[in-house]
Amino acid sequence: MSARANLALLRAEVGKVWASPILEITVALMAVMTLMSVQPITELVRHSDFSSVFRSAVMGSVSATAASLMLPWVIMCGVLMALSFARDYESGLMQSVLSTPVSRKTFFTVKFFAVVLPLMLLSWLLTTFFVGLSFYSDLLMVLRFSLCVLPVSFLSLMFCGGLGVLVALVVKRTIPAVLTSLLANFFIWYPANIDTEWLLREGVGYVNYLCLTPHEGALVFLDRLLGIVPMGISQIEDALQFTLSTSSFAVLLIFYACVLVIPLFVYFIRRFEVCE
Repeated sequence: MSARANLALLRAEVGKVWASPILEITVALMAVMTLMSVQPITELVRHSDFSSVFRSAVMGSVSATAASLMLPWVIMCGVLMALSFARDYESGLMQSVLSTPVSRKTFFTVKFFAVVLPLMLLSWLLTTFFVGLSFYSDLLMVLRFSLCVLPVSFLSLMFCGGLGVLVALVVKRTIPAVLTSLLANFFIWYPANIDTEWLLREGVGYVNYLCLTPHEGALVFLDRLLGIVPMGISQIEDALQFTLSTSSFAVLLIFYACVLVIPLFVYFIRRFEVCE
């Protein structure tokens, strides 16, 4: 298929997945969760190095906002991915589409990114908007730091989206697949709430495991991109989030996220036959 045909297929899939009221519910949920983390500046702070303090405040706000958005984007990604694949399979639409000259690779990729890409953009737009409300005096800095949310959200969405596809292809029924994906993604996200700074002070074994999970690892990677280093624990030699460079840490997380997605991609291609 040509690039134009693939783009048309992607637009059609995005329109189907994000039809009303799914988009409105997702935006409302993510906005409410973001508002819970917003800390507007209500007074001027006297400081000898105000620009440095202001910069740190912006970075901290971006990190906190992304952390608050983690739960809604994880839940919605898993649910929408399971809904998209299971609904099409149960209704027979998937078999009908794959009986046409549509590549299985293209079909899987389109359905996957029709969920992931809008959620990435929503997370970035909401982060930029709410952080910008507090730090409107330097919107360029807000925009520059909020761009870091895009690769971070992509890393976590890759994993929870892959889990949603796995559930859908195993269960193959819409409602059970959606509920199973929601619960599975929630309980995998839950350890991301553990305070890794406290764990670093106690020992690095468990915190090293957490920083490689798709959700906590993504948040640690965001702090690395922003240049945020927790006070008093940066000298711990065995902590992966400090010993690895930012690029090496990113490669490790991408590999971790793809461990689930790539086998699913191969399974999908081999599972469904297509008439060329």
